[in-house]
Amino acid sequence: MFKLSRSGKFKFVSTKHNKQIFVTPLITDSHLHILGLGEKLSQPTLERKKLSEIKSIIEEIVSKRSNKIVLRGWTEEFANPDKDFLDSINREIPIMLVRRCGHFAVVNSKVFESIDFSDSSNYVDFEEGKIKESTIDKFYKTFGPFTDVKNNYETSKKYLKNKGYGFVHSDDLHGISKDNLPFVHDNEFFVYEKVAVKDYSELSKYYELGYFNEFKCVKIYLDGSLGARTALLLNKYNDSNTYGEKLWEDTELTAVVEFCENNGLHLAAHAIGDGAIEQILRVFEKVNPKLRHRIIHAIVLRSNQIERIKKHNLIVDIQPQFMESDKVFIEDRLGERVNDAFRFYDLYRSQVSLFISSDAPVEEPDWLRDIKRLKEIGIPYNYSLYQLTYGPEIIDNIDRQESMESNALIFQDDPFVEISQPKIYQTEN
Repeated sequence: MFKLSRSGKFKFVSTKHNKQIFVTPLITDSHLHILGLGEKLSQPTLERKKLSEIKSIIEEIVSKRSNKIVLRGWTEEFANPDKDFLDSINREIPIMLVRRCGHFAVVNSKVFESIDFSDSSNYVDFEEGKIKESTIDKFYKTFGPFTDVKNNYETSKKYLKNKGYGFVHSDDLHGISKDNLPFVHDNEFFVYEKVAVKDYSELSKYYELGYFNEFKCVKIYLDGSLGARTALLLNKYNDSNTYGEKLWEDTELTAVVEFCENNGLHLAAHAIGDGAIEQILRVFEKVNPKLRHRIIHAIVLRSNQIERIKKHNLIVDIQPQFMESDKVFIEDRLGERVNDAFRFYDLYRSQVSLFISSDAPVEEPDWLRDIKRLKEIGIPYNYSLYQLTYGPEIIDNIDRQESMESNALIFQDDPFVEISQPKIYQTEN
């Protein structure tokens, strides 16, 4: 048989039967929200649902006497709910409907009665019940983030293992403490947790509480999403009089980067628009970091930004399925600048290291779909498969080569030539 080695080549290993098979480590999804995925798999989805269908879903949950309702997946192409719509269904329990992107939501009057949004009113439309970015976390911190944390994790883990995943880089600390994370001591599925912070004071708090004794990554959100028009652009949106949302000031962002450098922590920065990319590059150019850090998404990029990303040895964490999902609005949002979007091949050609992920629950984790989509734009199978298996080792330090002794993917044909559905070999602990 042939085993994929850390060198990126399949090496022949003599066995008793010497079958012509190709073996790789299990797949890593380098950016998702594992508890959020479990919630999505366990709860009704609002994706592609009209208002009448959303109403029926909410009424069904209300009839079961739930103490809160959090549903996700709506988009303006199918429905545009607001506070009055939710109040017409129920005003007695808190309801939040999160847009598909996760950066925008609509809530009912009960939420405004229970939460003081006065310190973040620029992110709130009180009349229509719309909230965005950090204000969504206020809901989670007040009412709790998930229906059943343990069930969400077990549901996600089963789903991911059945698809050939064995490792994930996740982001879950939204309204939940590290002590309530259900995967910390799980030895059969590896979760590399990114500690999301909204400002430097929260980063300091987590440091004092010992979070970074366990977790070695800081996650920050520099902007929102293109769908919600909260991704930060250098030029105004083509279909709205806004640049998006700037969530950090340079001074505080610089302090975070320096903190990560001084404490040996990996920084993962959510940056979708070229305005957010420009900000993080400006800070990196000031700090000149020595550690490897990561930009997640980088959907809108200018050519000079690609060159600077390469200069600072940054990893870019891409989501290939966004190319398909964002088709419905990307030209409306960017107009003539649409060619600056999804420059994944240009990053690859410039030898920028790419991680490949789903951003579940926004997208369904499906590495086989993603690897084929990248092949369509010129990124070869051997590169993508290596980055999906060995690539994240440089950040999470989990030995993928050793892991193949107990968990692996088995391909009947050389996956560097033609990719196909592998068999999954996993031992049970």
